[in-house]
Amino acid sequence: MKKLTFYLVFALLGVCSYAQTTDWQKSFDKVNETFQKEHFKEAIEGYLALANIHDNSPELYFNLANAYFKTGDYVHAAYYYEKTLKLNPSMQEAKTNLNFTKEHLEDDITIIQEYEKADIVHQSLGKLSIDGWAIAATLSSIALLLCFIVYFINHNSTIKRLLFVGMILSVVLGLGSLYAASFESNYKSNSTAALIFAAKTDLKEDAKTTSATLKELHKGTKVFLLEEKGLWMKVRLENQEIGWINKDVIREI
Repeated sequence: MKKLTFYLVFALLGVCSYAQTTDWQKSFDKVNETFQKEHFKEAIEGYLALANIHDNSPELYFNLANAYFKTGDYVHAAYYYEKTLKLNPSMQEAKTNLNFTKEHLEDDITIIQEYEKADIVHQSLGKLSIDGWAIAATLSSIALLLCFIVYFINHNSTIKRLLFVGMILSVVLGLGSLYAASFESNYKSNSTAALIFAAKTDLKEDAKTTSATLKELHKGTKVFLLEEKGLWMKVRLENQEIGWINKDVIREI
């Protein structure tokens, strides 16, 4: 009876989760209809409310960015295109729209990419998401288990040799996938980006108000967060210039 109760609880949880997902999708479709009717401010409110419930949908953030763009709020549009690409880096529509949105921002920062060793490794490992590598590791474990079972019950020497090779390959692939998932997780946590939301702010040479100003930055400029010190944040611009800004003027992507 206890087992039956245990299974029933999980079944009910699954039904509730499915129902919540279905309700969210229906609400999302309804807000999309509002967007199509060109009621953009109302659509923005709807998308933001849905984001508070389910905050990992690139499609939602993409539509939200489009709505902000339609209202002429290019800073928020850029912010949510960036959030879209953080969740789905391969979404070409978001890349195109973000580049077009940047043309409406005040700062024109030339993107200069400097590749370090970690960046070069990421170019290869980043082709699969963290979840993708985790799935690969799980499949490798399953393959290893199946090979072991068949190896144990089979008496054909040729087949046993092939299964032994299969087990070795499964172990190598599994460990490699775990490493890749760990590497990508660390890489993403160390490349946190943010957007400036203040009308203007000074990029300082050091973490103090009296320090020399390197340049003036404006709304919508993207920065990469390097180090926090009191009220200051050390950042790197997309042109690789480094300086300090007040951390209250940025919003993390």
